Amino acid sequence: MRSYLIMYNGTAGKSDNEAIAKKAQRVLSEADKSVDVVATGSEKEAVQQAASATTTHDCLVTIGGDGSINTACKGFLKAGNSIPLGIIPGGTVNNFARALKLPLDPDQAILTLLDSQPAKVDLATIGNIPMVSSLTLGRLADISQNVKQDEKRRFGVLIYLFKGLKELFTNRSYKLKITANGRSETLRAQILLITTTNSVGGNVAFNPDATYDDDFLHVFILKEFTLPKIMTYGAFFLSGNLKNARGVKYLKCKQIQIENLSSRDIKTRIDGDPAMALPITVRIKADFLRVLLPRKANSKND
Repeated sequence: MRSYLIMYNGTAGKSDNEAIAKKAQRVLSEADKSVDVVATGSEKEAVQQAASATTTHDCLVTIGGDGSINTACKGFLKAGNSIPLGIIPGGTVNNFARALKLPLDPDQAILTLLDSQPAKVDLATIGNIPMVSSLTLGRLADISQNVKQDEKRRFGVLIYLFKGLKELFTNRSYKLKITANGRSETLRAQILLITTTNSVGGNVAFNPDATYDDDFLHVFILKEFTLPKIMTYGAFFLSGNLKNARGVKYLKCKQIQIENLSSRDIKTRIDGDPAMALPITVRIKADFLRVLLPRKANSKND
């Protein structure tokens, strides 16, 4: 790869994005690479830049968390094609980067761009909307909805635990119709989670059976989310056995349709950001992405 486009959110406020971008540009240029840098002023501009990069550059580099990676993937989907994607983590949780075993330190991530290999990585889609890491709905999404950006920056993942404890005092459930693997089922649930990797909330041991290139969606449906249950779920979550916990339904599929049978709207969150309401159909787009990973980190070749 000879030409790189480094893209970052120019409206992120108090961030080191610009300094990181300039350092990455310097390091790549010193390695005799052609490098362009763009600070985007809106998501629409970022999507267009990513789409255009598929015909003008050999590699797109993003600086940020799962939301920034998601925006780049929107551009790839718009173009109907992808180019190798370099990731310099800069989010609060960096769930996707953790799942791919990428360095979280910006300096190390920049060096990885020079000593890496593109690995095929799955992408989930809801129509033309990408999902790089996770989709949630129900009370887990309600918790995230109550977390503000400045709270995420100040407290990190701990803010989710605090907001979650407050949510435990409600007992809201949702009636859903789930269609996957040729079967339909109607059920009540308090949380539904879909992932494309082994990592959730930065816990890379969440689902040891999943990999970023296994060509499957991994679906967890929690029927209860009460104080006694959260203690049990927490232990199973940390040990990587949540799918074996009582009250948890686990599905492994390439496509899932989720319909709302409740009277109130049910909204989703994708890669940590607010997204569309039900109904939705989520599909796996196997090996659509090519992400620059440290050498010997390609799971299909391990």
